[in-house]
This record gives sequence, structure tokens and C-alpha cells, in this order.
Amino acid sequence: MRRIRRPKHIVKAAHSLKTKEGNIPFVLARSLGRRTLTITVDEHAQVSIASPFTMREKDIHSFIHEKARWILAKVREAQKNKDILDQREFAHGHEFLFLGKKYKVNVLKSDIKRSRITFDVLKGWSITVPEGLSLEGGQSQVRSKMLQWYRAQAKEILGGRVFHYSRLMGVEPKKIAIRTQKRLWGCCDYNTQTIHLNWQIILSPLKVVDYVVVHELCHLTIPSHSKRFWRRVEKVIPDFQWYRRWLKINHLDMVLP
Repeated sequence: MRRIRRPKHIVKAAHSLKTKEGNIPFVLARSLGRRTLTITVDEHAQVSIASPFTMREKDIHSFIHEKARWILAKVREAQKNKDILDQREFAHGHEFLFLGKKYKVNVLKSDIKRSRITFDVLKGWSITVPEGLSLEGGQSQVRSKMLQWYRAQAKEILGGRVFHYSRLMGVEPKKIAIRTQKRLWGCCDYNTQTIHLNWQIILSPLKVVDYVVVHELCHLTIPSHSKRFWRRVEKVIPDFQWYRRWLKINHLDMVLP
């Protein structure tokens, strides 16, 4: 949930480095807009290194050697999580989150031309697909309908929460963008006063949604994560630390196949 900084130029390339802890394949992204060296391991167990454009390869390798044990531990953890995610499908009987609760997917087949979806807080999702579809075709239809449904809910829910807290806090973004963001729940472009929200945040409880919205609204006036910024967040969401922890603990359940 940082504000957007757009580098002027990024060059990516695949690399591999042998360390005393083991071999580490990684993607190196050199950027003119970056001043620091960072390492991330995504949910697919892929290692990414982001570096300043002119940093020497020797210094990058030295940093990786220093962090090798941590990197490989994160890779093993991510691989374990990936195995769990690989078992999750948009299929009959599987469960997914919506506003912090898990609901089942019920798939039905009928003599219809187009798939349709309904949702009930007791029964979960009921998705009717045309008869004669293959297993793969049916899952593709279910996935498409589920994602459409989630995005429609996100547009309504997030729009309402931004409107509510904007009035409460006395701020107003010039633009709100609801989109897919791989590693962020939200971000704010301070210069254009634009808030970007990840539609998948609606899988979390409404209180967590509110925390993300307030976090980004605070960035409209305070671009950094300073003590002043966190005091501003706490004034509106006194127990915001609990909601930050919820996102960390339940992140895996919020990754959709």
C-alpha cells in the first residue's frame, strides 16, 4: 500500500547464482527509478531482484550470497503454499472467501446457452453452465463467472466505502481505479490524487476493507509512511494493526486460481 512511482526504464533478465546454500534462479529487474536493492519471492516460488540500473553485478551477487539462506527458506515456504494453491479450483464443492467468510461453489448443468451465477449467504454460489461442456470447459466458465461476480461486487462495495470515509476524513480522490494488483491491496498516486484498489480485497472482512481504504485515503495528504501518517490511520481505524495482521495471516486464502 505504497504510493505509485513510475520508473523511466526497466530491464529484466533471467539469471542463476550458485551459493553455499544452493542454486538460486532469479529474475533481475534493473530500474532507473530505483535507489535500493530488494528481493521478493512470489506465490509461485519465483525469486525477483530489483536493483538500481547502474549497480554492479558483483554487488548484486554479494547481496544474494548474504541473503541466500533467507531466500531459499522463502522459496521452500512458497513452494509449499503453491502445492496448496494448485489443489484449489473453480469447481463444484470448493470454497472461496467473500467478505471474510468461506462459501461453497455449487455447479449445475442445464440446457442453456449462457452460464449464469447467483449467490446466497446460506448456500454460497450457484453457477449453471451449459450441458455438454468438457470438465475443462466447465471450469473455465465457472472461473469467468466467479471473477465477473467478484469484480461487480468490488465496484459497488469499494465505491461505497471510499465515499463514506472520504466524507468522514474530509478528503476526496480525483480518481478511483479498481483493478488487479499482484502484490498490493491498494496504492495511491499522491501527484495525481488517484487511489488504486485491488478488487480481491473484498475477499477479506469489511473491517479489513475499511482499513485498506482509509490507508490509501490518508496517503492523499501524507505520501510517506511516517509516524504522522500512522497516527492519522489510527485516528480513523484505532485497531488497524489487527487488520494488517489479518491480511498477512490469510493471504494464501485470498489468492484465486
